[in-house]
Amino acid sequence: MNRSIHTSESDQLLWNIVVLDDEKAYAQLFMLFYPPLLDYAKKYIDNQFACEDIVQEIFVLLWENRKALQITRSVRNYLLTAVRNHCLNYLKREGFARQYHEFIIEKQSSGNENENNEFFLLKELQELLDQALAKLPEPYRRVFEMRRIENQSYESIAEELHISVRTAKRYKRHVMDKLREELRDYLPAFLF
Repeated sequence: MNRSIHTSESDQLLWNIVVLDDEKAYAQLFMLFYPPLLDYAKKYIDNQFACEDIVQEIFVLLWENRKALQITRSVRNYLLTAVRNHCLNYLKREGFARQYHEFIIEKQSSGNENENNEFFLLKELQELLDQALAKLPEPYRRVFEMRRIENQSYESIAEELHISVRTAKRYKRHVMDKLREELRDYLPAFLF
């Protein structure tokens, strides 16, 4: 990413966004960082549309969560980290989706009705999990995803989200309790 983007300028823009809800500053920050962030995303993902979606999502989240932001480093580093993490999540989802799709094709070709029922059960479980996670506050859900899906340590989660390790553990424990409650009828089939 181009280091010629001045830290003081981007920090001032962020301050205007967070404190003043300044939409013009938000647009300026977007114009300043969108092209280099898009190039950065392309280093991870060879899909122009996916990269555009990821970078745009980062900016949407920045605006939506502007009052709760706790950026201790530069805006540039915050945005780079966010793009990298979203790209890695995308790649993981794509890899899992591809493996799952291949598994389903293999199972369907066998024609066994029991296995087709397994497909619907897995699909239903995934939908229920997604719905349960969607009900949770963003920080709790993010900690859960970083720990369980991305397999990050509590220390790296705490550093990235600017929370304590103890808070990260508490958030994950809260999510697990909620998921057990939401999915109690499916627990024999769903592993926590």
